[in-house]
Amino acid sequence: MASLKRMTLALLTLLSLALPGFAQTQEPLVFATVHRPPFADTEGDKITGFSIDLMRAIADQLGREVVFEPNNRFGDMLANVRAGRVDGAIANISITAERERAMDFSQPIFGSGIQILLPKEAGLSDQFLSYIGSDALSYVLGAVLLVLIGWLLMRSVAGVAGGVVGVVAMVAGFALLLVAAGTITAKVTVNALQANVQTMDDLQARIVGTVAGSTSDSFLDKHGIQFQGFGDPGAMLRAFERDEINTVVFDGPILAYYQQNEGAGLARLIDKVYRPENYGILFPAGSALKEDVDLALLQFREDGTYDAILTRWFGNSFTAQ
Repeated sequence: MASLKRMTLALLTLLSLALPGFAQTQEPLVFATVHRPPFADTEGDKITGFSIDLMRAIADQLGREVVFEPNNRFGDMLANVRAGRVDGAIANISITAERERAMDFSQPIFGSGIQILLPKEAGLSDQFLSYIGSDALSYVLGAVLLVLIGWLLMRSVAGVAGGVVGVVAMVAGFALLLVAAGTITAKVTVNALQANVQTMDDLQARIVGTVAGSTSDSFLDKHGIQFQGFGDPGAMLRAFERDEINTVVFDGPILAYYQQNEGAGLARLIDKVYRPENYGILFPAGSALKEDVDLALLQFREDGTYDAILTRWFGNSFTAQ
């Protein structure tokens, strides 16, 4: 009987030591994120998005719960991961050499790249009106009036004086027409230069905006392009809508989502990807969680889970990389 009691006490002692460790492994994973639709939408009561759904599926695969901590700024999210205050971060986090020197990334979860957003091209009638403009229209009307006055003077006023004044008025009218033509030609040239964006050098004639501290920021700086830096994509796109900037250089998928939703009818996205990038899930350096997440991602690629989440958020706009 005494030996049985000792065995029972020993078993209870082992359980008391094991249970806290077991409970600790079952604590929810904490992942930082930031507002970046359609990857992470932190507005409202429920956090949603492609990256959010993917992380929830990964947590289920690992038998864990996951909670998300929204950050106001992208840099704050990275700082929290670097300091180990969270288990990781997920949104539209580009995999870069600089970030990998301080933290760890999962295998890529999305193939992305830097693209350019421009105002939607106007229709022919709108383009014609923009070319004429108030100045050119004034010149044309003034020229017609002078030619008409000169013609009337030459027809109705007798004598040399009337003829001379009439000729002068008509010459002045034709000269004004040349000025109007020059004004319209200049407008056509400027609009053509601004509408035709193929290389980064074409941005020199435009007012460019991007998100400060992003990979697009460093990309533009490397190419010597002057730009306005904004705190977040929302502020940048609002400035675009107010015509404070006429070009946006940023992550292609986010610009495509804007063009198809809030920016429908306002913007057009150039198909060319100016620098390919990959998004990944970010972990503190040396995180033991990285290997399990990578294995889950490989499983999702094989069993179709990844494709299902991708299609749910992007349809056929993007394919698995």
